[in-house]
Amino acid sequence: MIPAASPPQRVAVVDALRAIALLPVVVVNWVGYPALPDGGPLSPPAPADSVLAQVLSWLLHALVAGKGISLLAFLFGYSQALSQRSRTPAALAHRRVRLRRMALLGLLHGCLLYMGDILTTYAACGWLMLGWMALGMGELRVRLRVVVALNVLIILLTVVLAQMPIGGPASPSLSTPSPWSVWVMRNMAHYLGVLLMVLVLGLPLPLLLMTLGLIAGRLRLFSHPRWQPLLAGWVRRWWLPALLLNLVCVAFLWPGLQVGDPRATSRYAIGYLYPTLLLLSTLVPALVLAWHRRPAWLALLAPLGRHTLSLYIGSSVLSMLLFSGAGLAWQPGTTVALGLGLLYWGAGLILAHKLGARRLPLEAWMSR
Repeated sequence: MIPAASPPQRVAVVDALRAIALLPVVVVNWVGYPALPDGGPLSPPAPADSVLAQVLSWLLHALVAGKGISLLAFLFGYSQALSQRSRTPAALAHRRVRLRRMALLGLLHGCLLYMGDILTTYAACGWLMLGWMALGMGELRVRLRVVVALNVLIILLTVVLAQMPIGGPASPSLSTPSPWSVWVMRNMAHYLGVLLMVLVLGLPLPLLLMTLGLIAGRLRLFSHPRWQPLLAGWVRRWWLPALLLNLVCVAFLWPGLQVGDPRATSRYAIGYLYPTLLLLSTLVPALVLAWHRRPAWLALLAPLGRHTLSLYIGSSVLSMLLFSGAGLAWQPGTTVALGLGLLYWGAGLILAHKLGARRLPLEAWMSR
């Protein structure tokens, strides 16, 4: 059964994980901006002759890209299981309102600010899962098997698609200077095209992560002491294979990724999230277990996790002003863009502590 209340420790752990997830989202969005609209999620190292840029870009491809958006999808499902009002009609109506607001915000965000929006995808998956809260664990496991099967089919289909020749001229980078109205129309067209593709082929993966999160939340995976030995054993057994899998996948594609070869970048974009899942399955329990031993780290990070929506949209506003053709069209290079992303995340952490119990506008709007 779903717990009647959510212990503060569980909420703090989820908030801290959201704070961790925000960092790779911001960094990848900023470092990868010059590759938009056709490339991504990251750009080739810039400048190309910089050893530091090469090393950092390689590490970002191997260890950072995809980790934030995948973890946020998992936490979306986990948070649903922590809801204190999950089975009441009022709670269901409130969820529908939140999902409509998330979808609307995502559409505005994707059309006007950043074509790589993730909110619309999460809202669509959340809408599909609306009725899953009342299901028993046995029924959830059946749904999980179905979603896994869908992911296998999508993998097979995308492997076939990846072998097809890539034709047509490349679109101008969204960093190319252009009038604001022209830039918005280009950004919007690419966003809607990507959104259509995601709705047709891309929902099974975030749906899988959300279902796993929902089951993990039901089991109180991050809070109940009985799971700690199992999590510790899983981390010890799988962290090295998971790390090596991510490194090997990027090493195999790196000759093309470092020069922006379309075939290499498309193969990376199709498959990079799947090795990510195994790495996250070891990294997240390791963090949770560490926070149980060192609560001060949990207290440091958790406040930021309560403001991730506003900070996510805020990062897109800044990236549009700084990097887009409608703004300054600045292309600072891999090292500087990474440093700016880290500074933004750090500033968000300081802001979150100064806010205390107050909410930023988007979080206040979503909670009404």
